Amino acid sequence: MPASSGVMGEEFESVPLQPFLHQVSGHTGMFRFDDQTVCKPLNVREYNFYLNVPHNLKQFTAEFRGTIEVEIREDSDGYVTIMGRLPMSTKWQKSSNGENLAGRAQQTDKKEEGQHSLRLLRSGSVEVSTQTDQVFHSRDSDRKTENINPWSLRCHKKTLSKLRKANQGPVTHCKFILLENVAAQFCHPSILDLKMGTRQHGDDVSPDKKERFMKKCQNTTSSSLGVRVCGMQVYQEDSDKYICVNKYYGRSLGVDGFKQTLHQFLHNGYELRKDLLDSIIKKLKDLHRQVQSLDTYRFYSSSLLVMYDVRSQDKDVEEASAQSNIVDVRMIDFAHSTHSGFQNDTTVHTGPDQGYLYGLKSLIDVFTDMR
Repeated sequence: MPASSGVMGEEFESVPLQPFLHQVSGHTGMFRFDDQTVCKPLNVREYNFYLNVPHNLKQFTAEFRGTIEVEIREDSDGYVTIMGRLPMSTKWQKSSNGENLAGRAQQTDKKEEGQHSLRLLRSGSVEVSTQTDQVFHSRDSDRKTENINPWSLRCHKKTLSKLRKANQGPVTHCKFILLENVAAQFCHPSILDLKMGTRQHGDDVSPDKKERFMKKCQNTTSSSLGVRVCGMQVYQEDSDKYICVNKYYGRSLGVDGFKQTLHQFLHNGYELRKDLLDSIIKKLKDLHRQVQSLDTYRFYSSSLLVMYDVRSQDKDVEEASAQSNIVDVRMIDFAHSTHSGFQNDTTVHTGPDQGYLYGLKSLIDVFTDMR
């Protein structure tokens, strides 16, 4: 890993950032720092929220792993490279187990290193490597197959375009936050991204945006159920590919369509994974209890990830068996969250986030009926 000089002679380690294959929703592109860590452009509210995550929510959020400076550089042919720059003297860039992130990024990633890359041209077109063995089929795209989730590709185009416009020179520097890659524990992650709550706008939004957000909620299951599908990928064991849908599909769903989509989420191409329902319901009920205990907290426009892996077919392989029947539930996206004393916010709410709790209750009911 090359080192480069920084301000006042400080040495930096440069880490090439790759696109995160499994991003199913969101507005900004997620990059893969290493096999256990992802990063995204720093939003001040989200950064401050991660610094003070309530203790009882930490099991339901991605571990915050600090910040890095990111360098985006265009060459004379218009190709864009993205590098994370870590000060070599930095001591706090560590995960919870004390492992140095810069050192870990140098280690060989047997699962994904060298298998995929994203090249963005100044013209706005995109080149994606074909070396990865992951296949994504989108029901919402003209392109039948991708080697990166098509929504992730869309987010990267948007993010890089925005960053380049903000800095007109050939080199752009910006801050990113480092987060635990919550999908890293899975071999073939099936991911359901759910926009939670009956309200999506933050307290500081303009009247025009507030009206748009409210109309969006009224016309979707956000109003009737307190939750709507924002993105999904489901690994199909029969065809060895992912089926993907995006947020526009989710907005088109009524209550029956929402229930059917959750059914599709648990179907692996062969069967409905009813064996996962008890674990999913338990985690959702645990999260419901924790959110209910949080006075003044509001999680406007945040999402909830429900994830699971394929069932191990080889009972004799210990490592494979450890991967079987894994289910996880995580809260993400806190750019519009608030609570008493947060960033000097003038609006202070009372009680728990009832809209979020209503969405969790609806999810619990749907999965319980499925069981």
